[in-house]
Amino acid sequence: MKLKKQEFKKLYVKCLNDILHIRPIDQQLRDVLAIYEYGYKDYNFRYYLERSWIRAWQVYKLLPDNVDNKTIKILDIGSFFGNFALCFKRLGYDVTADEVYSYYGNTFVKLRAFLEQEGIKVLDEDFTISLPETLLQDKYDVILCLAVLEHLAYSPEPLFNNIKKVMALNGCLILEVPNLTYWCKRMQLLKGMSILTPIEFIYKSKTPYMGHNHEYTEQELKSLSQLVGLNIEQFVFYNYSLVSLRAKFINMPALLFNNCKEIIAVKLKR
Repeated sequence: MKLKKQEFKKLYVKCLNDILHIRPIDQQLRDVLAIYEYGYKDYNFRYYLERSWIRAWQVYKLLPDNVDNKTIKILDIGSFFGNFALCFKRLGYDVTADEVYSYYGNTFVKLRAFLEQEGIKVLDEDFTISLPETLLQDKYDVILCLAVLEHLAYSPEPLFNNIKKVMALNGCLILEVPNLTYWCKRMQLLKGMSILTPIEFIYKSKTPYMGHNHEYTEQELKSLSQLVGLNIEQFVFYNYSLVSLRAKFINMPALLFNNCKEIIAVKLKR
């Protein structure tokens, strides 16, 4: 039986606190992450991770239950801090977390060890490039690709080829991307402001630049599903950054209309 919303939030917060105890958000962390995305140097990671309980909740509602003595196997591609992976592991799922930790030197060594102690299998593979078949033998019931696509500066075809190879026959893929037509971005454009990454962040970042390169719309995700050869089962639209009553009032369309909301998630199957 699935947890209720507040029960889930409590679990997520506990998981996040455990992670931040192992890998605190300090300037050393920001400096390492800022090598490939200069904007991370002053980025409020704690706020992002704390508010991401809403993102995790939306994904959780899309997950199948562990039933009939069958434990659902999840692959979390681009798991980063492992906050989603740890949360779902403690909910009883069999979780494998994948992140290219080698990009960050020894910054996440203790965190990786902690996740493995929690029973999470940790991979250090780049699923966005072609991988040898020997690395793609395991099959997963659910593949999570959350806040990953927008960071690619090149074709996502190799990523989806790898995903389809490791997806179980009746498995599913859950994608999550920022909505390019989010209401706040529309307002920025009306003011003559760019909705793209500030050029100074790109200029000061080393290659490969790992910030946002291409955000998506609902229609683009539909087109992408056809290119990939997967069927859309469900769309979910939601916000997680609008906190204050003032922000919600000013950005009311983001609360009322799906195509104005902040985040798009889509569940796809064969």
